[in-house]
Amino acid sequence: MGNAMETPNKSQEKIHQLKFAELAPEVWEVLGTIERSGWVKRGVKNPETVRDHTESLLQLACTLEGLSEDEKDGLLEMLEIHDWPEAIHGDEIARAEDPEERKKQKALKFENEHKALEIICSGLGETGPIILDLWMRFEKLEDSAAQFARQLDKFQAVQKALEYEKTQGLPIFKEFYDGDVGKITHPVLVRGMGKLMEEWLELKK
Repeated sequence: MGNAMETPNKSQEKIHQLKFAELAPEVWEVLGTIERSGWVKRGVKNPETVRDHTESLLQLACTLEGLSEDEKDGLLEMLEIHDWPEAIHGDEIARAEDPEERKKQKALKFENEHKALEIICSGLGETGPIILDLWMRFEKLEDSAAQFARQLDKFQAVQKALEYEKTQGLPIFKEFYDGDVGKITHPVLVRGMGKLMEEWLELKK
């Protein structure tokens, strides 16, 4: 797989031209102020913001090899806007241990985020429905691109957990790896997970 799963360097930062951010610059600005709640909960210092997360996903997606044309169709666009509702609703996580209660929390989260995105998109003219459709594709896992986008979203969190364990000494990688390894099934990302595990094992020696 070569360097496909490595963190992009500075020369790669502009590899993806944002398609929608200039239409709603205030959304992009707010996302840069919202720290990802999963990292805050685990005591990460200076955690990535929602915008950092989105940029990392886009950079990562642009370096991947081995995706089909169907998996690439709308992938970058979905990744760019998938967390836009958090500019209004915040970065909420379904935390309940009970499966039924967790299901209810996820349903409420979806409803709240859908309403938030409708507010954002109401001022974007003809592009608003396009962004709403992209978000629904991602949320409903309607096609292979959406399914890959969701798996890549999970992979990036595992990758980031390893980075924080390396740089801050927080024992969080295994928690994220164990939580998502069974949900990440695409061959490209399975290989990436294997590489992350190898790095972690080296770290623990």
